[in-house]
Amino acid sequence: MFIAKTKQEIDQFTPRDRKVGFVPTMGALHEGHASLVTASKLDGHFTVASIFVNPTQFNDPKDFEKYPVDTERDLEALEAAGCDLVFLPTRSEIYPSGTDLERYIHDFGALENRLEGAFRPGHFRGVGQVVHILFEAVRPDVAYFGEKDFQQLQVIKQLVKQLNSAIEIKGMPTVREPDGLAMSSRNRRLTPTQRTASTLLYQALSRAAQVLVEQGVDAAREQVKRSFEGNAHLRLEYFDIIDPVTFLPRKEGDSGTHHAVIAAYAGDVRLIDNLRLD
Repeated sequence: MFIAKTKQEIDQFTPRDRKVGFVPTMGALHEGHASLVTASKLDGHFTVASIFVNPTQFNDPKDFEKYPVDTERDLEALEAAGCDLVFLPTRSEIYPSGTDLERYIHDFGALENRLEGAFRPGHFRGVGQVVHILFEAVRPDVAYFGEKDFQQLQVIKQLVKQLNSAIEIKGMPTVREPDGLAMSSRNRRLTPTQRTASTLLYQALSRAAQVLVEQGVDAAREQVKRSFEGNAHLRLEYFDIIDPVTFLPRKEGDSGTHHAVIAAYAGDVRLIDNLRLD
């Protein structure tokens, strides 16, 4: 497995007679990340992963400071998954001219301002910015993203359209623990009590799917909100049932796909999840 610290080294190590699959990460890797590398390898691609904790997508500086970093362990996990090359850039490699270079700033419209965007102002601007820069550095044919970050996945698809790029974006299924909790780097920060309580997110999504069929959209929303009332370990930030393309709330009687999205706090650890309901 090659390790590149500069864009020039990526070019040196990457064969251009094969398609390149790309898995951008911020490290603190888990089986969900490994599944993206595996998907790229199964597709027959020379597989590149990046590890870069991007400061511009953190609306809370304390969250950035607490983000877990264990590069040695991450490299071992990537090698075990069959990754061919890891891009380990410094901040100056990604942002040599500062973080406000206009050509990397994108407007994602309603996607940027609803749900995750509303509760994390500037987050998707930072995501679009760093992914644009990474795409230029790696020049992938296909990029793999987990559906756990469902709104982010739609933002990346919008980014590719805005760039008029031929990069194929593949959304891969959320990888879950045996009890249903979506795998996340943030799970490492949960106390044992919080970890047990956090299974409520997936339970609430699953229950919403059932209530939606039996009683409708409004009842499903109310059921989820009630399930968090009085919970000593979790605080619901938002739950909604949306159109998965526009991210607008679904109404009673709407046809088409319904998608549930949720965010909650366990102490100061913020957890998100989502589920297609029909």
